[in-house]
Amino acid sequence: MQEGRPKLFLLRFSLILIVIIGLEAVGYFGMWINSRSFDWLSNKNYFQIRYMLMDNQKPENFPRYLSLPYLGYIPYPGYKKNGVVQHNEDGYRGEKVPLQRSEKLRILCLGGSTTYGYTVDSPYQAYPARLQELLKDYIIHDKSLNSKFKDCEVINAGIEAGTSAEELQQYLFKYRYYKPDVVIVHSGVNDALIATNPQKDFQLDYTHFRRRSFNLDPLTTPARWLLKSYFISFFTIRLFYDNFAYNGKTGRDCFSIQQNQHFCKWSQLNIDSIIDNKQFEFYPFYRNSSNLFMSIVEDSSMLVVFPNALNKQSEFVVNNKEYDKMNSLNVSISKSLSEKYGGIFVPFAFDSITDHTCWLDDCHLNPKGEQNKAEILFRVLIDHLKQQIQFKN
Repeated sequence: MQEGRPKLFLLRFSLILIVIIGLEAVGYFGMWINSRSFDWLSNKNYFQIRYMLMDNQKPENFPRYLSLPYLGYIPYPGYKKNGVVQHNEDGYRGEKVPLQRSEKLRILCLGGSTTYGYTVDSPYQAYPARLQELLKDYIIHDKSLNSKFKDCEVINAGIEAGTSAEELQQYLFKYRYYKPDVVIVHSGVNDALIATNPQKDFQLDYTHFRRRSFNLDPLTTPARWLLKSYFISFFTIRLFYDNFAYNGKTGRDCFSIQQNQHFCKWSQLNIDSIIDNKQFEFYPFYRNSSNLFMSIVEDSSMLVVFPNALNKQSEFVVNNKEYDKMNSLNVSISKSLSEKYGGIFVPFAFDSITDHTCWLDDCHLNPKGEQNKAEILFRVLIDHLKQQIQFKN
């Protein structure tokens, strides 16, 4: 009997091991199935949720965005993709600019993904960084500009899916403290998308459109240890965090509201009626942009209004005439408000990019297109900065 005990123990151990391996395989497969449709904005597939809950400190596993009470959401500090650090420790894309001013020309770029540079791999390929390089080189060799500015620094404050609401919010609570010499507002398409696809519960503050959170806080230490198991991880996320996850079957976008999310339906207005009756005092893009432009000018910064443009060859634009129409309206509003507040309006359209192959989708550009965009702004800024210096002299 005693001689058979080791064999029985080994058999039982082997069976337990096989069961554990099987359960882990099931858990891993479940995680993989629910991570195939990748949430391209905020890293919210099942594996990424597991990393958040376990407080994984690898920059590649950080969420793309961080929820904050007054700023809404910002680029997650330190996030890395494809081996390149995308977001600096102060929560925006590209090089960190110190809060304290120096003798450098300081430019702030506000906007959505077309400012952030959604379709380029590196922060240094986005138009704000390309504009910085153009201005740096020019200032060094130009006596008039060099007499006032010794260098140039550009802040890329663009956030993917950002609207006029985020631009106003983040300028008022964060970026005005940087005291920029110039503020470039590159906006319009995301507000156009919201207005084109209104929900029955449309709210003037866009809460019908926005998620409550973009990241998850880590669990306590014992719970993190349990999540080392893929089986436990899968069922934990499935039971408690599936609403947070992006699920390809439902098609929920990470910047849409979460399922069963509650919000206050305080503005019982119809967006189509607002537009048809030209009640722009109740049109969020008009209101937000007006307040933003006014604040920028009151802070003694040069306001540059650079409207978003649509790719006229994009299938999405061709099949969505209302989207094109609403963006054109936002361009018109931007121009009108720019004139009202004494800003500089820089026309930008599909044909402004000489090589049409630079357009990658309805509104985003490849690195060559980003360089082209920077050159358009560069020429305008040089002229106006020189005029400003001559006027003061």
